Amino acid sequence: MKSFVFKVVMSTLVTMSLFASSSLLSNARASAMEKEHSNKAIIVVSFGTTFAKARISCIESVENRIREAFPEYDVFRAFTSKIVIKRLAERDHIQVSDLEAVLTELQGKGYEEVIIQTTHLTPGEEYDKKVLATVERFNSSFAKITIGRPVLYYNGTNGQVDDFAIALEALKEQLPVLQVKDKTVVFMGHGSPHQHNPAYQRMQDYFDAEKINALVGVVEESDHPNFEDVKRLLKERNVKRIIVMPMMLVAGDHANNDMAGAEKDSWKNQLIAKGYEVETYLHGLGENKAFQDIYVQHVRDAIRGL
Repeated sequence: MKSFVFKVVMSTLVTMSLFASSSLLSNARASAMEKEHSNKAIIVVSFGTTFAKARISCIESVENRIREAFPEYDVFRAFTSKIVIKRLAERDHIQVSDLEAVLTELQGKGYEEVIIQTTHLTPGEEYDKKVLATVERFNSSFAKITIGRPVLYYNGTNGQVDDFAIALEALKEQLPVLQVKDKTVVFMGHGSPHQHNPAYQRMQDYFDAEKINALVGVVEESDHPNFEDVKRLLKERNVKRIIVMPMMLVAGDHANNDMAGAEKDSWKNQLIAKGYEVETYLHGLGENKAFQDIYVQHVRDAIRGL
């Protein structure tokens, strides 16, 4: 009888010990998982696109390149276009948050350092109203919050780097056809609908300085240089053969429809109607590894406070 009681007691003690050990291990794992959550984050904020292929090849490729370059940071996605966010949710059941929602989430999770890297090409209206204005409301929400500049920002003055020269070299990597003497590349940029964006004309000046056969226009008719400006220059330069290309992160709606679409008013068909020989190049800048490296460098500059 004593032997039986002793065995029961020992068995109970062993069970209790195993349960306690299991609880400790479970708590340890939970604690470890909590510690795996970094206190540093990078938000890659893009306009967005409803074109799945462009989203993967252009936006996701940039996000992955940043993720690889900064493994100590957790990387998140945000879009600035409410229309794109809505269409993705309704059509594809893909949930993408805007920048305000992502910042609110990171604040709730206790992140201390947040870098916002915009993929917008220029500091235009979308960047001002959807990125800068949003981040300003969160200035006191984190120990450190910094914005990585767009691709075309500094022009080499006052000791700053020349982002336009760097972008030009990146374009040469992607577009060797720029060196073809009997063809002119017509770039479609976005432009700003309610304010002039000088970045596109400055990019044109860089092309002209290097004698590269390229013209830059913007889809926003109220901004310059617009398509009417491009057509005037094509006539002045006696151009016959053209390649139309997007000067945008993604080859999305503007590139596939406004630039190269089947409608009569697309840039391609308007140029064909005027007698030009026209080819299309439907690849966004986000596919270009040299442009991906630009974004990585701008993140690095933001982290360093440059």
